Amino acid sequence: MNEAWLISIIMPSYNSARFIGMAIESVLNQSYENWELLIVDGISVDQTREIIEKYCAADARIKLIDNPDDQGPSQARSVGILASHGDYLAFLDSDDIWLPQKLNTQINFLVSNGYKFCFTQFKKITEDGQVSKVSMGIHFRNTYRQYLRRRGISNSSVVIHRECMTNEIVTTFGKYHGEDTLWWLLIMRNGTTAHGIKKPLIYYRTVKDSLSSKITKNQLTVWHSYRNELALSRLEAGYYYSFYIIDVVLRRLLFKLKMLIL
Repeated sequence: MNEAWLISIIMPSYNSARFIGMAIESVLNQSYENWELLIVDGISVDQTREIIEKYCAADARIKLIDNPDDQGPSQARSVGILASHGDYLAFLDSDDIWLPQKLNTQINFLVSNGYKFCFTQFKKITEDGQVSKVSMGIHFRNTYRQYLRRRGISNSSVVIHRECMTNEIVTTFGKYHGEDTLWWLLIMRNGTTAHGIKKPLIYYRTVKDSLSSKITKNQLTVWHSYRNELALSRLEAGYYYSFYIIDVVLRRLLFKLKMLIL
């Protein structure tokens, strides 16, 4: 792969000392090397900043951005995007891990097919480092109307062309839970299709008490986004929300079934 395209990797952090070193190492281990890593920190009070500064000193591609007005991951990602210079944008949560071929595989996929937005399958990893034997199921092609009644795009698996992130989208913040989903929906509403890669190229960390683990709040946020940011009528929101719930439940049940079989 010709590494002509700079990829800006955006990583929000706040009190992330437990796992952020592993996340950064997974970026350093990428076979694709033309990237910048922008870590947007909400003025952490644990050892996070010391860890980040150590990596910044060792590799000029890694930059720490102070974010004293931290309003959650979506706002931090917005700060990172506005400071970035890449042709493509990638996102990595501070507790997730990339496999070494992730960026190379996705850039090849995007460029060779003329796509703007792609994501991948993923495996789960526990707090103590146990990786699931199977991947979580995804839908391999998502339009706006399809994704309103689905889920499956993990934030840390996304690589997207910069032109997809318009200023209107970058400055739109939803609730703290499921904030990345709102961006994907807004991008798809503008006409971009999200294409999935049938390879698990990330490990998605399941952490007790993390934002994504608070299922009830996530569901309330989905409804809020449908009715407010996306301006769906009650009838439309109810229709898509019902199918969304079914999709989430079925994919989780299938994942658990595969785990039992294997």
